[in-house]
Order: sequence, then structure tokens, then C-alpha cells
Amino acid sequence: MTATFGKLQGRSLELGDGLNIIEAPNETGKSTWCAFLLSILYGVNSRERDRAGFIADKNRFAPWSGAAMSGRTAARNWGS
Repeated sequence: MTATFGKLQGRSLELGDGLNIIEAPNETGKSTWCAFLLSILYGVNSRERDRAGFIADKNRFAPWSGAAMSGRTAARNWGS
């Protein structure tokens, strides 16, 4: 999958079949990749949901470069 999402600027991550474990040093984008994957599957919280003590994902993961939030996954046949 490829993402322009938060600190990820056109970065790619390849996932294989089965369980994938992402292991890397702190501040390398592991949580951002997880948030990106959740956003692709379930959508992004909108700006209207900002309120005291909560930052909507659309604001929290806005690309640092100012570019539009974007991403894609390769077409896959999920299931048996």
C-alpha cells in the first residue's frame, strides 16, 4: 500500500499473506501506518468531530507537506 498520510509522504508498505508484524524504532511511522489502514477500511473522522480533548483523524493525520491526504492498496482477493 502507498500513503500520503501524516508523516508518510508517498511511502509504501508491503504486507504479505497471513499475520504481519511491523517492528521498527520509535517515531518511524508504525502507528501512522495502522491509522492509515483503519482509515482505508472504515473512513476518516471528519473535522466536525473536533472537540475539547479530541482531535479528528482528518486533522491529526493531515499530510505534513500540505498535500492532499491520499493512499491506495493493491487489489487483492481476500478470503479463501
